[in-house]
Amino acid sequence: MNLGEKYKKAWFDYMSNIDRETLPNLMSEKFEMRSLTKGPQKPIESKIEILERIRNIGTSIKLTPEVHYSSDDLLVISVLQEWDTGKGIVMWFVKFRDGKAIQHITTKGEPA
Repeated sequence: MNLGEKYKKAWFDYMSNIDRETLPNLMSEKFEMRSLTKGPQKPIESKIEILERIRNIGTSIKLTPEVHYSSDDLLVISVLQEWDTGKGIVMWFVKFRDGKAIQHITTKGEPA
């Protein structure tokens, strides 16, 4: 399993409260998440901010991830999100350096 695959698994395990240790350990202390589109979050979030936000999402949204590319340097994934009133899709681009995620860029839109 490469680093991108580990990060994806750790992200969803963290959000589902299955494993709350692996994801923080895979993130650099200087980690930042950038959103290229408007959303409920700030345009740039720190490691602490994003961990708090995803901890509170819970299981109210159905998520279907699809990995498009994964290596020890980069992860590209789309996540179909479905909730009671609709659905959306989020693209993730995660960059790794020295075995840690350093940047997670997202953009969202409506699925085709």
